[in-house]
Parts: sequence; C-alpha cells; structure tokens
Amino acid sequence: MKQFKSIEQLDTGILYALELVSSLSVLLLAFGLIASMANVLTKGSVLTDNILMQHIWAWTQCVAIDASVAGTIIRTFRYQAQGERVKTWLYAFLSALLLFTAAIVSNIESVQQTLNISLDAAYVHVFIPVEALIWIRSIAIVLLIVAHALRHVHSECHQRQEITVPASPPPPIAITPELVDALRALLMQTIIAEETNRPQELPSPQDEVSAAQAARANTEGEHGANNKAVGDSDDEPEANNYDRVKAYLAIHPDAKVREVAGALTISVSTADKWMVRIKGEGL
Repeated sequence: MKQFKSIEQLDTGILYALELVSSLSVLLLAFGLIASMANVLTKGSVLTDNILMQHIWAWTQCVAIDASVAGTIIRTFRYQAQGERVKTWLYAFLSALLLFTAAIVSNIESVQQTLNISLDAAYVHVFIPVEALIWIRSIAIVLLIVAHALRHVHSECHQRQEITVPASPPPPIAITPELVDALRALLMQTIIAEETNRPQELPSPQDEVSAAQAARANTEGEHGANNKAVGDSDDEPEANNYDRVKAYLAIHPDAKVREVAGALTISVSTADKWMVRIKGEGL
C-alpha cells in the first residue's frame, strides 16, 4: 500500500488518533473513577439520580476502554521487540481482557438486534454471567491506569540506566602478519620522509677550527716523533706553531702549557713561549 500516498497518510492519521485516545484514556478513566466514588458517597445523587451524568459517564468510559484496544496491542508487540518483559506481559494480559470484554458485549448487542429481544433476554444467550463481565471490565480499567503510569516511570529509569552504564571496551585488535608488514612499510616511509625533509646543518666555525687542527695534526704526525726525540729544532716554522697554539687556545682558553704541548706535539718551552705572547696580545 506504500504506492498509494493517500492511503499511507490515512493510516498514519488513524494511528495518530489511536495513540491520542490511548493517552487521553487515563484522564477519562480517572474521571469515571471519581464520578463512581462520588456517586457511592452521595448515595446515588451524582449518577443514579442524574440522567445526563449517566450518559456522560457511559460515553467517557466506553471511549477510554474500547478505543484503547488497538493501542494496547501495538504497545505489546513494541515492548516485545524492545525486550521489556514486564511491560510486554502486562499489555498482553490487558489486551486479552479488553478483547474478551469487547467480544462479549458485541455478542450481546448482536443477539439483541438479530432476535429483536430485550437486553435482559439477550444476556441469557451469553455463556458468561454479567457479574463476571463487570468484574473483568473493572480490572481492565485499573490495569489501564497502572500501565500508563508504568510506561512513564520505566522510560525515566531506562534513561538513567543508559547514562550510568559505562561503555563497553573496544574489542582487541588481532595482530596478523599482514598487519605487521603494513606497519613496517609505513614506519619505513615515515623515516625516509623525515630524513628527506630534515634541513642540513651548516658546520659551525668551531667545527671548522677543529677540523683544520685535525688536518694539521695528521699532516704533521710523521714529524711529531722526530720533534719529540730531538726537541723543538730551529727548522720548525714559527708562524705555524703560533697559529696552532692560538687556534687551540681559542677553543680551550683555560688549557695548561703541558696540555697544549701534548695536544699540538710541540715542546713545553715552545708552547709556553707562544702562550705568553698570545695572552700578552689579548691583554
């Protein structure tokens, strides 16, 4: 029937009307209970002696009870789908009582209209006594009020339970060889990208001086042994020793004479001579 939009809209309107009547039935049933109690306490002055109140009471109770049959059936299957057992059994029992009462009353009215007899004579053709039918209808009225109240109380408890229940932990991740290979490839790509994007650092002046000293030490390594054995000869270039001592003191300003001599492979006297001159020039 979904291809006929008018019929679908009509079904939606009917469902809305049934749900509306089912929600308003509590007010109508409460009105009926209040009127019945007032009639008992006033010895029949509210309903027994008032024909208008009798008609109002009858119409409100019929609308509240009989119009709630469809709503109770819908809620029975809805709560069953939601897994709420208490409400499912309550609405199922209530639906059975309402359907049974509606069937008996409809049967009595059909017998009366078909056989053209009085209402008292039509009761004889029903297998259940009228007193039992009245009891069933009264129990259905009370259960309708209880079910409506329980629906709202249960919804509030369900919302609180949804707030307080902690979230379940995520399922553990299964480590497979394919996952390990994929992580390894991703890690290699990240390392390569970092090495490619890393800026190249320029050598500092201090590093250049250290490199120059190392180069000079390597070139003069062969002459170092002879200089230690013979001492600092007059053939050693003075300017070279001066530059070497000055460069070393620039890096190690607190170095001692023997430390400079051992580092530059020169004699102690030569190192002391150039250190005194360099420090004098600095002053």
